[in-house]
Amino acid sequence: MKVRADQLPQQLNKNLAPLYIISGDEVLLIQEAADSIRKAAQSAGINERLRFVADAQFDWQDVINENQSLSLFSNQRLFDIQIDKMGEKHTKALTLLAQSLTPDNTILLTLPKIDARTQKAKWFTQLESQGVFVQIWPIDASRLPAWAQQRAQALDLSLTRDAASIICERGEGNLLALSQELEKLALIHGTGTKIDAEKVAESMADSSRYSIYDLSDRILMGKTKEAMHCLSQLLGEGIEANIILWLFNRETQTLVALLQAMQTSNLRQACQSQKIWDKRIPFYESAMSRHNRGTLPYIQNYLALMDKRIKGLEGPDLDTGFRNLVMMFCGYKPTATELDLPTY
Repeated sequence: MKVRADQLPQQLNKNLAPLYIISGDEVLLIQEAADSIRKAAQSAGINERLRFVADAQFDWQDVINENQSLSLFSNQRLFDIQIDKMGEKHTKALTLLAQSLTPDNTILLTLPKIDARTQKAKWFTQLESQGVFVQIWPIDASRLPAWAQQRAQALDLSLTRDAASIICERGEGNLLALSQELEKLALIHGTGTKIDAEKVAESMADSSRYSIYDLSDRILMGKTKEAMHCLSQLLGEGIEANIILWLFNRETQTLVALLQAMQTSNLRQACQSQKIWDKRIPFYESAMSRHNRGTLPYIQNYLALMDKRIKGLEGPDLDTGFRNLVMMFCGYKPTATELDLPTY
């Protein structure tokens, strides 16, 4: 049986299923769903919890044996199993586990995001048919302010729409950071307080933190606003200019190599020839939809000028130059400069 995360409390109030599967990418929502199941199990009289983290070297036979054995301390036990990366070894073991469920135990499986194809696999359908599948979906950006307001209400805070929008914008959709910020506001201002935009601006530090690889994702996907915000964060945190330039150089060289490989193959084959992981191919597909033999040499020339500037020679202002590179990668023509560069 499949239920949404917001339906889980209602299901737990009815009865405790022998098996729960939680899957998704949102760490906070996964954690809270798992916590609610653990509390329900405890309320049902299950006081013994066996915790397992299944990595590539994990021995599933220990779980199978424990599931089939009787506990020395209690009649019922909770098997709390976390799998961070699925593989054939894990799916085979879960198939065996599905065939050996007992009324004495409750199984809680926390899995990475399971796509629609995997949900049709035999091992998964066997598990789902015997328990509850909680699929955790990311919260759409348009719904985040309302989510923040509901979260604040649970903390006995009254959060205005403008205040919620500011928190969500600065948190970049990081639910854990948003939740922590609301808890901080409750501690600072006390419960029962109305939190407006001014109070948020006074107390909130920007909670979004990035690596240069986050910048890579955004420029390849052409997300201009997000890439600019990411760049500002990196510059503000003191990331060295030559490291940021290295990133732009790396992605430009990769796109040039893909363009050359595509003379004799399609884009997906070209990505595979460059040893690009399957999950990264959509990023390069997006970038190649905006770039060609005209745009990439322009970017290469601009990178050479930025390299000269970093070495203390004449060239674009670094902050402006990096913003121009973001615009170029995202498909926009850069701002005019006095520099002699080829035109698109």
